[in-house]
Amino acid sequence: MDLSALFAQAQAAIKAEQNAHARQLLMQLLRANPRHEAGWLALASIMEDMDKAIDCLKRVLLLNPNNATALEWMAFAGQEQARQGAVEEMNAPTPPSTGILITEPGDEERPVLRLGKYLLDYKFITEAQLKAALQAQKQAAQTGASKRLGDILLEQGAITQERLSFAVREQSRSFYSQFND
Repeated sequence: MDLSALFAQAQAAIKAEQNAHARQLLMQLLRANPRHEAGWLALASIMEDMDKAIDCLKRVLLLNPNNATALEWMAFAGQEQARQGAVEEMNAPTPPSTGILITEPGDEERPVLRLGKYLLDYKFITEAQLKAALQAQKQAAQTGASKRLGDILLEQGAITQERLSFAVREQSRSFYSQFND
């Protein structure tokens, strides 16, 4: 069979959301021509396993290091893997008595609620996510590093930048409203 016809059939199968069939056709194509850049890219787009999709993208980039789509997808795949890892870590059973408190003595006298409290109140994060981030912040401080809670939550994939920015704005608004009342 003509390789261009095989690729066209695979594309039609992808369009018809027949991914299993499309994978078979693309594997047949790539066995016949392992240097078929578009074939590897198409295969990456329908892989169910992120690691296998990344392997396909790496092959595209070996063939063409400037393939913009593959570069973009690789960046996204890396972010997605980091997010999945953070979610798995957050969903892991919390060891008993980590000593992480959401509220600390003296919080009631603070002029403004802590950022974590705002994020919980808006239901942007869960208590488990906050505790995991506070634990990471505590560990960073023990090594001499200073990390902001919001930055840690972003790294862990627990919150979006938009939601974090909203909560910080609300926290600031609450602080400044004390002086305007």
